[in-house]
Amino acid sequence: MMSRVVVATIVVLACVTAFASSGRSQQRQPLKIDERGNPYPETATSFDCKKATSNVERLICHDYPLAMADGSMGEQLWFMKRELTTQQWADVIRSQRTWLQRRNACRDSKCVEAAYEEQSQELDKIWDSRDRYLRRNVSRVGQCEKTTVEWIGPRLQEAQGEEPDGTSIRFVNAVRQVSYDRELEILSSRVGDPARVCLIKIPKECPPGDNRGRVYRVTNLRTGKQWALPDSSHECGGA
Repeated sequence: MMSRVVVATIVVLACVTAFASSGRSQQRQPLKIDERGNPYPETATSFDCKKATSNVERLICHDYPLAMADGSMGEQLWFMKRELTTQQWADVIRSQRTWLQRRNACRDSKCVEAAYEEQSQELDKIWDSRDRYLRRNVSRVGQCEKTTVEWIGPRLQEAQGEEPDGTSIRFVNAVRQVSYDRELEILSSRVGDPARVCLIKIPKECPPGDNRGRVYRVTNLRTGKQWALPDSSHECGGA
């Protein structure tokens, strides 16, 4: 369920603790685009390829998919650091240190790619656990909770110059709603608005671990407007 649009800033190198106080928005170069519209690897990574020292770092800096995997993980970690508790973030740091040892032992791109895939899944599990905890008061049909609007935007990240696609909204209690349409009730809301969120439907017979398709009814307590939408573009078991 995770589709998070963030502007990232992080360093995932051997000195993992270094990125805890650094900002990638201040360090990362603008992406250079090739003739196919893809960023060059050296500007897609979470670290400065000009300072790459290990064989694995140099391998990443010359491989577009690996560079993008590294940059994506950096974004994922930046967002997690902002949202997790101090203890939760300490657990992530320990996990990253252990993972970096495995990644740096790789000798080819296939091994590095597998390492990024495995760790990204591990970070997703940590994040999903956090979200389930935040949504605990709206985990059964009929439960309602007063919360606050955290983010409003399109369903997907639109490319430059394109019209926004659909609508998405996220609340402080980790409930998220998505629509293929431009929902006027949501678009008239603001970040920080108080809202009452109620769980009104849970899909049945979902595959294990697939919790998509829950429907929430929301009332914006500032505007008085109300809407009901699912938490995903697809129900559980869908694409």
